[in-house]
Amino acid sequence: MNPTVSTLTLDRRDEALDLADRAFDDTPRDYFERHQSADPSWDVAQSLVVEDAGAIVGQLWIADRTMRYGIARTRFGGIADVAVDPAHRNRGHARRLLDAAVEQMRANDQPLSLLSTGTPTVYASRGWHAVPTARLQAEFPGGDIEWAGGYVVRPFEARDLPAVAGIYADIAADRVGPLERSEAYWLAMMDWLQRLRPGTQVHFDVLVQVRTVVAYAITELSDDEMTILDGGVQYENLAIPLLNVWRARAAERGVSRLTGELHPASELFDLLRKRADATLEPARHYMVRLNSLHGALESVVPELIRRRRRMAPLPGPPFALNVDGEAARIETPLANVIIGEPDGSEPVVELTSGQFLDLYLGLPGGYEALDGLDIPPHVDVYLRRLFPNSPFMYWNADRF
Repeated sequence: MNPTVSTLTLDRRDEALDLADRAFDDTPRDYFERHQSADPSWDVAQSLVVEDAGAIVGQLWIADRTMRYGIARTRFGGIADVAVDPAHRNRGHARRLLDAAVEQMRANDQPLSLLSTGTPTVYASRGWHAVPTARLQAEFPGGDIEWAGGYVVRPFEARDLPAVAGIYADIAADRVGPLERSEAYWLAMMDWLQRLRPGTQVHFDVLVQVRTVVAYAITELSDDEMTILDGGVQYENLAIPLLNVWRARAAERGVSRLTGELHPASELFDLLRKRADATLEPARHYMVRLNSLHGALESVVPELIRRRRRMAPLPGPPFALNVDGEAARIETPLANVIIGEPDGSEPVVELTSGQFLDLYLGLPGGYEALDGLDIPPHVDVYLRRLFPNSPFMYWNADRF
């Protein structure tokens, strides 16, 4: 019997969870179960399985997520829990799952897909592209860290959620990449993060001044390092009391190393650069896939309109993008952006999906691609105004 891919059903979920447990030596079964079940948008039909001779030998989960894109939002499929039974590897099962996942995401109007992996070549072969991010490397400073009093660091409580969510929204306001987090998602996130790595401690701290939450942070402490999973710090001075608490907490476990993935322009990185000799090293384990050019463009029209009103208020030239054979017309009449089908009269900009995604996500590779093309100057200007360089921002707290 040939292997087949199908949608997981509830009566076979335990079999799929057992498979994930066998495939991942360092991740407990409880994590996979809680991560899925606690997710507010979870449905068993989001999981795909490969069957061979009646047994489940491979599985993956397509988490339904929404990415913030300035004032716009775009749905994407988060590829998670990709597992193949160790006794059935090297038979093309991962490829079958990923190809079926792309079909399902297109049917579900998820124009993008995002994942995190330590084996990027597997996903690159099925159309995913690396998203360069930056990983912090630092050592906790010795000696006193001076800071103004009046702040208290304490554990997060449910009543803090409106303030915390407001800080997150402010930091993410102009960024591409942060996830849209509902109230239910915020609370569920702390459930699954606690279960990801046995022996680690996950802390959700808030910084309070006169009973007002002014900053927050989520960290994970192991025997080797403290990792910043999310840093809701809008001003450098607010990070100092948090840094003091982190240092004391890490010292109790004999840890001096501080790491995490931070936006290079974040206030938190500025403080750590000055106080902890922090540096940022390139990281490339996040990957993104374009499932639908039209879907990706149409979902972010509100942000494209905002950008062109701010940077190019006059009507611009119509042009077409052709990305790996899928074409879309972009028209910028006064106070609007319209995505449609090309009519053959407009200039065409040819891009690979990787080049387009770099442009779409505000990564340097997008402009590098434009620099190498023979594009009419007036079209080139509008492309750069619609898609300015704005580093991708993503928190490890949202990992899946």
